[in-house]
Formats: sequence, structure tokens, C-alpha cells
Amino acid sequence: MTQRLVFNILLLCSSISASAQSISTANHKLTFVSNLACTGVKDQYMSSTCWSFGGNSFFESELLKRGKTNIDISEMYTARFAWIQKIKLHLEQKGLNYLTPGGQFHTIQWVIKNYGLVPESAYSGKVAGQSNHDHGLLDTALTHFIATLLKLHKKEPDAADWKYINNLLDKYLGKVPAVFTVQGKQYTPLTYAGNYLQINPDDYLEIMSFTHHPFYKAFIFENKYNFSFDKYMNVPFADFVGITDSALQNGYTVLWNGDVTDAAFNFTNGTAFLPDTFHNIISSRQAAFADSSSYMDHLMHIVGLTIDEQGHKWYYIKNSWGKANALDGFMLMDENYFAIKTAAIVVNKKAIPKAIKKKMDL
Repeated sequence: MTQRLVFNILLLCSSISASAQSISTANHKLTFVSNLACTGVKDQYMSSTCWSFGGNSFFESELLKRGKTNIDISEMYTARFAWIQKIKLHLEQKGLNYLTPGGQFHTIQWVIKNYGLVPESAYSGKVAGQSNHDHGLLDTALTHFIATLLKLHKKEPDAADWKYINNLLDKYLGKVPAVFTVQGKQYTPLTYAGNYLQINPDDYLEIMSFTHHPFYKAFIFENKYNFSFDKYMNVPFADFVGITDSALQNGYTVLWNGDVTDAAFNFTNGTAFLPDTFHNIISSRQAAFADSSSYMDHLMHIVGLTIDEQGHKWYYIKNSWGKANALDGFMLMDENYFAIKTAAIVVNKKAIPKAIKKKMDL
């Protein structure tokens, strides 16, 4: 990719909107191949909850696809109950796994199965006086308390410990409603997720493409943020891209999990691109994983696919850092950045092409 092309892409940023079907300047043009429905951009602010914002946005698009409107799922409910799993696992592992307020998509799947979901209107996760999410004090208080439990050689919290933990969560995030009303009917978190939203967390698959594990088999990804030791399906890189593009072109959005620490990821301009200098994409992405030059540190929601006039693909992505950038909170990621810096995707199993699904034995 030439520097001239990159410059023209940057010029486009001021004119892009979520509903645009084509993007033009005097010198260059991007055309949407797919531009799928999604809910509005939010701001995770000072909280390590991109996984909750991205994952819930993904579910909201799934619901929009099914005709459900006015859906706004609480990110902080998901984040709150994820702490329950993190605390249990950390004590079971005697502190050997990584304790973090961050998470991955399977964290949300676990929360839905065990605790359901609630709408944002029932649980904002903001206490009196808060206008933004700031979890600094909460994360510090919880990690210090859990460290104390480890020093006491506790394998699980007792009733008094859970009371203290829940009091902390109530203090910083607010108390969780046992029941709430949606469209004139009462729901619990479990009935809201299962009966009203009708979300089945097992309908979705986390997928990777790395050469150090067999293809079309699931493996535990060796990453500190995979604190629950969950498995990802491994596929060849061509299938990895094919699943992503096929999903987007057939009406399914995709979750993106990867590295945003590279200087090529520019939130202000709304672009993430790498020059076309890779002689071998597969070996380059594997090397980036092996030497940790690519991290798995952020999760975003891919809601569209664009093609420029030279045939290069750019993924249109909803971020969770607010709207203060050139694309009102969205990003354009070129195919090279996607190839090298993407660690995992998540898709509805229905979006996986039949031939690939058969190889996965699904």
C-alpha cells in the first residue's frame, strides 16, 4: 500500500458516518460491501471492559437482525458478575492465573449462562454523581482483598468474604435489581436473557488461526487474559479471513480481538493500517504472536466491510472509546492490520460457511 493511498484514506475520515453507503473525496473512494445495523457508540472510559462493551454490542446487532429494536444491554452487569468467576478461578488456581478486570467473549457467555443479562435502564453501573465509568478504586479494592484471601490459603471465599465482595461491588457499581420491568412485563436477569432476548450463548464460536496447533481443532489459547483457560477453534488463515468476510457479506457482524498497542492504530484519525510489506502473512502473524509484538488487548465490533478503488479491504469497526475521533467512535482497519494484529474473531455459528463448518465437525 502506498503512502499516497494512506494519505487519501486519512482524508476520508471526516466524511464517514455509520449509515453511509459510499465514501468519497476528490481523489479516492471507498464503497461499502456491507454496512450492518448496530447500536450507538458508548464509552468504557476508565474501565477495562472493552470485552463487555464489544460483546454486548455484538449481541445487540444479533437482536437487530432478528427485528428486536430499542435494545440496550448493561455492560456493567456483565462486568460485575464476571468478577465472580475471576475470583473463584483465581483462588482455585492458588493465584497462578492472571487476575484482571479485563475479559474475553467467553466471559460474557459464562455470565449469561449463570446470571443472565439486564437492560442498561435497569443497571447502569454508575453510582450517584458519576457520569462516566471509572473502576480504578473498585479494581484496586478487589485485587487487594483477593490477595489477602490467597495469603490466608483460602480455596474459595466464605459467606463473610462474599458479603464483603458484594458490598464493594454495590458501592462502586450499584445494587443489582432482582426484577425489573420491560414493556410492561417483569423479568429477572435470567428470564430477560433467555425468554425476552432469547440469546443462546452456545450459538457463538471463538476462532483463531495459528500454526502451532492443529487446524479444525479447539485449543486453549496461551494468553494471560484467557484466565479461565477456554478453548478457541483453530483454522487456516484463509478460512479465518473467509469466515470474517462471508459473515459480513451475509448479514452477520463479527467480534474482533487483537492488538491496538501498535502505533499504526490511530484512534484519533479512526484508522488502523500497516504497509503492504509482508512477504508471508502467515509466518509474519505467527512471529508476531511468538515474540509478543502482537497482543490480545482489545475487543471491538466489526459492523461493515469496504473496498477501495485499488481493491484493498477495510473493515468498518465500532469501538468503545466514545465518539471523540474523526469517525464518531468508529474505525477503519485495513486488511494488512487485520491479518497481522487480529488474534481472534467471534461469529454466530450460522455465519460459518458450510464447507468450513464441516471441517470443524460442528
